[in-house]
Amino acid sequence: MTITKKGMIAAGLTALLLLSTTAARANQDPGPIQLTSIAEVESVTTDESGKQTVKRIPATKVVPGKDVIYTLVFENTGTLPGNDIVIQNPIPEHTVYKVDTAAGSDTEISYSVDGGKHFASANALMVTEADGSTRQATAADYTTIRFEYTRPLPPGEKSSVEFRVVLR
Repeated sequence: MTITKKGMIAAGLTALLLLSTTAARANQDPGPIQLTSIAEVESVTTDESGKQTVKRIPATKVVPGKDVIYTLVFENTGTLPGNDIVIQNPIPEHTVYKVDTAAGSDTEISYSVDGGKHFASANALMVTEADGSTRQATAADYTTIRFEYTRPLPPGEKSSVEFRVVLR
């Protein structure tokens, strides 16, 4: 995952086979924008009256076919507004992006099918097949999601973005 803020702040996110996620860590100088990554699954409980409650719990063990929800919280710990904040997050290995689940307030969302070299809206992405023909990309083709925060982030404030994937 990469965060840029006029001087490129990079943060790494590692998804292991069981999708236990390490917190995003910044390079040597994390700058004023701090990033925290959270991987969760939904747990459904039913009380005595039959009412179901859904809550998110840490994704320590995930079985194939289950959704994993990634929430990326970014906070401005500096004294000036954070401008031009861009978060790029690879789709974790052994997962497939779940269509229409990327979200974030004041955020423009785009996708890549080439490891983050080029980004476009979902309906504009094309994939070149081995025979040279092209087709519209599907969620299974996505390799990276990019979130562009569209307003300055005031000092001391935080915001978040999220997306879901399904474990293969």
